[in-house]
Amino acid sequence: MRYRKLWYIILLAARILAAVSPAYIHPDEYFQGPEIAAGDIFQIDALRTWEFTPTSPVRSIVPIYLFTGTPLVVLKLLTALCAQLGWSIPVTGKQMFYANRLFMVLATLLIDICVVRAISRLYPKAQLQATRLLLASSSCLIVFHTHTFANSFASITLAICFDLLSAIEAKTQTAACKLACVSWWLGVALALGTFTHVSFPMFALPVGLIALLVLARAKSYKGAVCLAAGGLLAAIAIVIADSVYFQTAKFVNGKVSGTLTLTVLNNVLYNSDRGNLATHGIHPWYNHLVVSTPVLFGPLAVLAIARLWSFIKTLRSQTDVKCTLIAAGLSAGSGLVLLSMVPHQEPRFLVPMMAPLVICTWRFHRVVPAYFWKLWVLFNAAIFVGYGVLHQAGVTPAVDFVSQTSVLPRITCHFGTGNDHIECMAANGNYTEHRLQVTSKVFAFAAFMAPRHLLAQPTHSEWQAQAEIHDLISVEDSSVQEKLSQSVHVSCKQAQTAASGSILAKQTTSGHFERTLLVVPSSLDIRRVVPADSNYSVVELYSYAPHVNFDHIGEILLHPIQRTKLRVLVICDPSR
Repeated sequence: MRYRKLWYIILLAARILAAVSPAYIHPDEYFQGPEIAAGDIFQIDALRTWEFTPTSPVRSIVPIYLFTGTPLVVLKLLTALCAQLGWSIPVTGKQMFYANRLFMVLATLLIDICVVRAISRLYPKAQLQATRLLLASSSCLIVFHTHTFANSFASITLAICFDLLSAIEAKTQTAACKLACVSWWLGVALALGTFTHVSFPMFALPVGLIALLVLARAKSYKGAVCLAAGGLLAAIAIVIADSVYFQTAKFVNGKVSGTLTLTVLNNVLYNSDRGNLATHGIHPWYNHLVVSTPVLFGPLAVLAIARLWSFIKTLRSQTDVKCTLIAAGLSAGSGLVLLSMVPHQEPRFLVPMMAPLVICTWRFHRVVPAYFWKLWVLFNAAIFVGYGVLHQAGVTPAVDFVSQTSVLPRITCHFGTGNDHIECMAANGNYTEHRLQVTSKVFAFAAFMAPRHLLAQPTHSEWQAQAEIHDLISVEDSSVQEKLSQSVHVSCKQAQTAASGSILAKQTTSGHFERTLLVVPSSLDIRRVVPADSNYSVVELYSYAPHVNFDHIGEILLHPIQRTKLRVLVICDPSR
């Protein structure tokens, strides 16, 4: 028992390590949550993607504020408190990054708690040590759930739903008021999950239906009404909040004007159009079964399939069948089947399967052969290293480098050779009477989209040094060359001798200076974007390792040391 507790603490430490690691799984983990919340809360530059178009948004703001806004509000309050105490601590991109990721660690503990409590509530004598360790050691929980995906939020909400369902099943013989209260909160959780991600109902439908069945069998019609009322009122509250946020409706003196924003409906309509999905990628119907499920769950998925018939026989042989267990099996199955009917499929869509898969297989965790645990350790270690440490890990550090060196309220500068170049550093004290404006244009190529909010650059500010990020996604090499050729080129000689962390910029207009940066992985042959016969060259300012782009895995395997970096280069004129 003592060693199992020690292992759980070690695995919890691994979860924290994965959370604070800059590994980057998919742009949605930033642009469907933290980017929006940070922009609103701190009034900083943020990229609002098409999903938040005010006329037809497909993402509700409520779960975004709940899961990613909460830690940022706490961060804002802490910095305000420090300011009151005389400590001036500006909010940085790093602080926002860590606040969101560490909050996700705390949120994922709800999955541990809810899964174990749901099982032990129905099976008081159950030995769940193996289940606890299996859940805590899952790379799906350690890596994917600690990233701010809407799917992770949906998974946490689904785990809460199973906990509440088991409470309803266990409380059917208790006071009606307690049963009604639990049913109410289950309705609220189901509504919240539905607005969190459009795929949530595919996993949660069995939970809601079986909850109603349990309440009907117990003749708790009050509980059924409370479940429906809780869900309906929560949904209405979310629709009103979205309508106010996206400014499609106004509520004045109890009167409503405008139209209500139904983000779930907009999302369903968007995803019903195959042409829309084609822009994100079309996959075969079996992709989730043969790719997504093994990537997320590995041996656990094999165990679930291998023990499927045993699970069915167990349910049939018992006179006292636990409805929560049935709901878990149906939830995992319905989510997989229904999502397989959608042409666009990515592994993270199946993240909510984590809780139901563990619940419906819990009986087999203590009796699996030793080789299962060996395969389980190897599989999760590989996913942890690949997606939790290496994958696109240089993007956020590169943004942080740009933020620290190129986003500054005040700068002190001196002119370089030729009087058309200046070299600037951060300055203390008041602005000078004659302000200089320095802009760093950043082009990111062959790397994931850079989260703008991590620059911590105030919106419409008068800061002397600012940065602009341009993502060159799916852009041809020739187009990248053209952009770089037409950009501002500083002197290569001065760039090579400039002080570390300084801004070397070239004058473009009176009082305004500019430089061009290129963010590119070392796994890319630099000659693709910087040909030998071009009118520009590059000087490296910063690099971060390890950074692995799986699209270039062949080149990385041939040169694992040289090709696992993300580089920040300044574009310069080789003739100067």
